[in-house]
Amino acid sequence: MVARKLKFFLIITFFLSFPLILKANPNADQWMESDKSYKDLINEGFEVKSYAMNNIETANGLYILLFVTVLQKNNDIYECQEYQTIDKSIETLNMTLICKELVQPYEKGLGT
Repeated sequence: MVARKLKFFLIITFFLSFPLILKANPNADQWMESDKSYKDLINEGFEVKSYAMNNIETANGLYILLFVTVLQKNNDIYECQEYQTIDKSIETLNMTLICKELVQPYEKGLGT
């Protein structure tokens, strides 16, 4: 009986104190934006390691295409995300490319 109560006490104590142990920082990031393009990275010797595509159809008939590419050279890794908005006639209305470098976690400040 005492062992059961002790076990229950330890489990409750663990679950109540567990959030205090975790120190997640919502301002920490490990991907730093870069001005580099696919071409820049390929010219520097980076190789494509993975590629994924996803599309979303919006209620007004537009499509959002998302391309994610991971490139690597030795221990340096970049993730490039390309967003395209197209209409039903396959005309590109908007396109954005963002490449980010994997870095040691850092704290994001204002304007980053």
